Amino acid sequence: MKSLTKRMTVLILGMGIVEQLLLLVVWGLEKSWGPILGSLGAILALFSLKRDIEVMVARRSKKGWLAGYFGRYAIYAIFLLTGALVSLEILIGVFIGLMNLKFSSFLMWRWLD
Repeated sequence: MKSLTKRMTVLILGMGIVEQLLLLVVWGLEKSWGPILGSLGAILALFSLKRDIEVMVARRSKKGWLAGYFGRYAIYAIFLLTGALVSLEILIGVFIGLMNLKFSSFLMWRWLD
């Protein structure tokens, strides 16, 4: 699991940098940092999910998942709200960056142990 988490983190950061460079060409320097911010939120949510899974496995119980679930959605909301308060372009970039978690999990399915 640790190796998969590291690979997903690197993939999320890599996609965030590529997206940031693409938006740098389209919108300019002031409005291109949204994907990096969103990617940082995606990495934070990934580590939160990993921690919740490890705690549930250690306790051998499925209880307690609800707090982590709502906590991750609170992370998403905070990052999206931050982007929305700045500009629409930043909001779009943050959304794309947060979606990197979904994209990376889709791309990493073959390396599951």
